[in-house]
Amino acid sequence: MVLLNLLLIFLFTSFSFGELGRIGLGNAISTGLIDVSVLLFSLVWFLKHRKGHYALWKPIAIFATAALVSLVLNFRNYPQNQLLVSSLYLVRWILYSSLYFVFADVGKKLNKKITKYMVLSGFVILLIGLAQFVLYPSLRNLYYMGWDEHLYRLFSSYLDPNFAGVILVLYFIFVFIKRDELFANKALSYIILILTFLGIVLTYSRGALLMFAVSAVTYAVIIRNWKIIGLTAALFIGLFIILSPRFYLENTNLLRTVSTQERLETSGVALRIWEKNPLGVGFDAYRYAREKYGEKDLSLFGPSHSGAGVDNSFIFVLVTAGIEGILAYLFLLWKIFGLGFRKMKTNKWGMILVVSLSGLIINSLTINSLFYSFIMIWVWIIAGLTESSLRE
Repeated sequence: MVLLNLLLIFLFTSFSFGELGRIGLGNAISTGLIDVSVLLFSLVWFLKHRKGHYALWKPIAIFATAALVSLVLNFRNYPQNQLLVSSLYLVRWILYSSLYFVFADVGKKLNKKITKYMVLSGFVILLIGLAQFVLYPSLRNLYYMGWDEHLYRLFSSYLDPNFAGVILVLYFIFVFIKRDELFANKALSYIILILTFLGIVLTYSRGALLMFAVSAVTYAVIIRNWKIIGLTAALFIGLFIILSPRFYLENTNLLRTVSTQERLETSGVALRIWEKNPLGVGFDAYRYAREKYGEKDLSLFGPSHSGAGVDNSFIFVLVTAGIEGILAYLFLLWKIFGLGFRKMKTNKWGMILVVSLSGLIINSLTINSLFYSFIMIWVWIIAGLTESSLRE
């Protein structure tokens, strides 16, 4: 258990440093501290701490199989190197999903340490983001590395305000629902929540703000407190008024339309490609399939970080894994919700899971957040802790 404790620290430390801990290996392949930490953590669990029944193992296995089948069906359509790169993403998805099994087993024994590290990890992400917003407000000088030119927005260690916004919303939900258990000093919990919400606002991510609103409404419905809905509406009206003077800048304009049009275009392209490939082009082989249909990545300095995906998680699954893949993925989501709903009123981990996933699904209609590494890791951890808390 000592080794597992050390690896737990490594896991959440690498989580905090996000994309700063990732290195490119060429040919669109990259890895980082987070991958190493998840691999080691899962390996030690598998060898020494693996236990019995897991509620989600079948839907996880079914989706992984559907994704693998989509690659097998397309093995003649791509050179071996492209097929290898695409299959590595499935390996990574399976690796991240293993965290659900790990935390389902060790969640009770390490509960206090896990929650402490989650609080610290999220707070480090927030502090990095606030410092970056003041000291490093532009990503223009990293455009040559494939990052978008985000200006005057908080993007923290994830180098993207949209994904940083999602991570901060997930962190806010976790702290808010568990605040009485996490903090003896209520004032401290409110300070962290206020700062986290400020961080979310400074991302100027409409998807993150929408996710926050949907999550708030979901929480209000669960606990039957309708005042929360009214307060959320009033808060967002006030935010809109306060932020409106900065709407003259495209990056900070909440009414901007350029990015919305681009996202709709990427979804339209993906759907047209899917119509010609109803069984999918191969899980995460979309970059190569898109090039085959004349939709090349036009970034000036090589492949962009968004070139391999679609700005909609469900369309991404549909076009890559096909009809069988999207059905398997919807079944997986249904089962995750089912896990969260079990004894939810007395199980705060289940409530966190349901509230988080409700907002995340809406967010995933605008960016591919359901398949972003660090978001997947957080959700799998919450799912594992939910199951752990349900065990006798």
